[in-house]
Formats: sequence, structure tokens, C-alpha cells
Amino acid sequence: MKNLIFAAIDIGSYNCRLTIVKKIKDNFKIIHNFSYATNLIRNLTFNNEFTDKNIYKTLKCLKKISEKLLKFKVNHYRCIATEACRQVINPEFFIKKVKKETGISVEVISSYEEAKLSLKSCQKYFTKIKNRGIIFDIGGGSTELTFFDFKKKIFHSKSISYGVINLSEKEDIFGKEVVIKQLKDHFNFFKNTLLNLFDYEFVSIGSCSTITTLCAIHKKLDFFDLNKIEGHLMNKNQIMDSIDFINNLELTDLKKMSCVGSRYKLLINGIVILKIILDIFPINKVIASQNGLREGMLRELLLAHEKN
Repeated sequence: MKNLIFAAIDIGSYNCRLTIVKKIKDNFKIIHNFSYATNLIRNLTFNNEFTDKNIYKTLKCLKKISEKLLKFKVNHYRCIATEACRQVINPEFFIKKVKKETGISVEVISSYEEAKLSLKSCQKYFTKIKNRGIIFDIGGGSTELTFFDFKKKIFHSKSISYGVINLSEKEDIFGKEVVIKQLKDHFNFFKNTLLNLFDYEFVSIGSCSTITTLCAIHKKLDFFDLNKIEGHLMNKNQIMDSIDFINNLELTDLKKMSCVGSRYKLLINGIVILKIILDIFPINKVIASQNGLREGMLRELLLAHEKN
């Protein structure tokens, strides 16, 4: 087959994302990206069910994606769903509805599989890391932490059901103090299970919009330009300076920032989680990335094709 086209679809808690690539020798070239905010996990904390509105928005998005798969003549694709579908009381209903109305087959993956894909998505940055580090992904409905040590071949992951969307919902139910304590307890428990491995400061990878937005603010960009952000290394002081800058802004000014805008509440919640991570773990630098899970999926698809 002359042109092999692969696609990765990530049905996240906040965004639904698509990446289409063309296989070139042992690698791939991105030929199309698409992202649409569906807010699938919104209000899930209150009754463990997706709202009709959010299902409709997600289906509308996936119908567009289905059309794109045909337009670009995609040979192989994988579509995954993460925390929102892990939390919902009846994921089968949603999966069957997606298949019936769009033709797309959805796979709900475990938090462990999500961590593995996240690790693969960021492998091009491993040369900037000596031996060990942490990848963290502050998503819409959960935060994934993955500790890795190349030398000792160690891989540990932890998924915590607190993200930039449901953090506010949990605060409405339990109160802010309780939620902050729960977050600290979760992160400290993960750190304590790996106590002998955190013996010096290390470089981390922040694979999430919270970090890339803070990077855009740190670089004083007029608008969000991923080409100027992806892979940029920030030290802890630079991150904290950007956080202080955000916290000292009036809400009206924050909303006017082109790289923040209507997502201001998500950024504020992401900062709450990020500050706890930086307080607990000995992270001295963070690589900003927004590769997400799609690059990991695409690498697996290419590898599986080569084996066949």
C-alpha cells in the first residue's frame, strides 16, 4: 500500500481530539489536527451520568471526525476514552451510541494504559532527562502521575480523580479545605510508596494545558502558539512567577488574555493541582508538552502495522 494513513482519537473529559498522520519510513508526519471542547465530564460528579447536552456535543464532534477519517482515507485508527468514561455509571450506553451514530469504535482504557501512552507520547524528550522523572497530566476529570527510572527500568503510575473540571464540582460538594487535603493525601501517598526513589531533584514533563498555558504566559506570547511552547523547558521559579502573575490579575483582565479567555476557570483549577504537585515532589524543571495520548497511540499503531 503506497500511502498509509493512521489516526488517533482521544475522547477526553474536556476536549475531543483527533490527529491524522502519514507513515514515512519508520516515523510519521502530521497531516491534520482537530480539537473540539465537549465538556463530557461536566456535572458527572453529582450523579455519575453524562448530561444529554454533553453527549450531543460529543456525538456532533465525533460525526465530524468520522467524516475526516473518510476524507483523508485513513487506513487504521484507534479511538480511546479516558476518565469520564471510567467514572460514568453506564459507559456501554455511550459507546454503543457512538458506534451507531458515527461508526467509530471506542475503547475505554484503564488509568495504567493511559499512563503508558502518555509516557510514549513524550519519549522524544527523554534525552533532556538524565535517568528518572515524572510525567504529570492534569486533565479535565483526573490527574495522572507517572514515575519512571530508565536505569532501573521502573515504571509506576497513579491516577487521581481530580481534574480542572470536576475540582470545582467536588469543592461544591465537600468544601475547598477537604478537597485540598484529599489531593495532598493522594500525592503524598504516591510519593511515600516510592520514597527511596526521590533522593534528588529531577526534570519533569508537564503534558497538559495548565503547563503549556503557563509557558505561553512566561514567554509573554500575544497568542497561544504551540510551535513556540512545545518542548520548552521552564524552571520552578519561572513557573511560580507565572502563577503569581495569574493570581494577581483581576478576573476581567485574565479573561481578556488570548491564551486564557473563556478557559480561565480551568487554568485556575489546574494551578491549584499543579502547586500541590510542585510542593510535594522534588521537581526543579518542567518540559511543557501538549502531545497528549495521541502520539503514543500513533506510535503503537505504526509498530503494530510493522509487525504484521
